[in-house]
Parts: sequence; C-alpha cells; structure tokens
Amino acid sequence: MDKITAGYKMLLILANADGDHETLESEVIKEYLGDEFEAAFSRLVIQAEISRYSALSHTQLVQEFDNAMIIFYQHSTKSERAAFLQYAMNLIKADANISREENEFIDHLFEAWETE
Repeated sequence: MDKITAGYKMLLILANADGDHETLESEVIKEYLGDEFEAAFSRLVIQAEISRYSALSHTQLVQEFDNAMIIFYQHSTKSERAAFLQYAMNLIKADANISREENEFIDHLFEAWETE
C-alpha cells in the first residue's frame, strides 16, 4: 500500500466511523483524490469502498486505520501529513456533526502524529 492509498483508507474509515455516511463526506474524499491523482474517483467507487468498510467490526476498522496510518506516515513528509490532517478534519466536519466514533479516530491520528 502506498501513502495515497493509505490516506484514502483513513478517510473512508473516518467517513464510516459514525455509521452514517454523508454525501458531503464523499465530496471531501473526492477533493483529496483529485489533489493526489490526475483523475478523481467517481462517487460510486467511493460509496462501494465505504460500504465495504461498513461491514467490518470496530476492531477491524481500528486495525485497518492503524495500518494505513503507519504506511502514510512512513511515506509522507511533515507537510503532506499536515495537509492530510486538514482533509481528515474537513471530512469529519462535513455533516456538521462530529460523532464519538469519528472523534476517537481523529484523536488517535493526531496523537500518533503529534511528535513532530
């Protein structure tokens, strides 16, 4: 897995953390992908991936998130991590409601990367 895929996975998990995926969250994911790839993924692809994550248990989501978080960190610069954290914050705020689950994941991400 490369850092772009790792970032994509973390955003998908954050979008699904509260069990209620919003269209606005898909837009943030599309914006991230648009910035990182020449051609952005379609909404259908994002929805399919989010559906896949919605079938996972909380423990499995945490494991997936941790793996993606480590890979992204290893293959990114401080500036890229700061930009990703902004995307992650935009995503969890997209529906104007930060759930307990979203907050748990974002806190974990900030704590893991705060040593810089």
